Amino acid sequence: MKAIMLKFRALGLLTMMALALFSCSDDDDNDASKSFLEKHGGTVWKFEEPVSGAAIYAQINSIESNPFEIWISFDGTCFFYESITDTGNIEVLENTENKVVIRIDEGATEYSILQLTVTGDVLAVNSKFYEDGQLEDDETFVLQRTNDNPDDLVECGF
Repeated sequence: MKAIMLKFRALGLLTMMALALFSCSDDDDNDASKSFLEKHGGTVWKFEEPVSGAAIYAQINSIESNPFEIWISFDGTCFFYESITDTGNIEVLENTENKVVIRIDEGATEYSILQLTVTGDVLAVNSKFYEDGQLEDDETFVLQRTNDNPDDLVECGF
């Protein structure tokens, strides 16, 4: 009798796991129809340089008019806040399931193109800076997903 009860419990556990997997796959299907900003809106990412204490936090937002915000610290003691809209006029060029591409006009002849992609817990940011139509700088850096709350960061005073 005890063996039969254990089998029923195991069968119940397997059934619950199967239901959870099917419901997860339905969520994944729903995520496939979402844009990058919708899917990752509200997520926070961190890059840090342990030796110097420098750190960058980025929060992806779900709206195209302000697709992300950043907090930068040069020594780990306090952070400077900047909205992407503070740097210049922005235009979201692409907002698909797997990436977002943003153009930031920084002056009459200067602009940047940012491409953000997520793989697992890694946010890759490719930044290209153009001046007079010529590519001046092209770099890629990665940030790690974090549960840190930017509201808890100490802002630097001026």
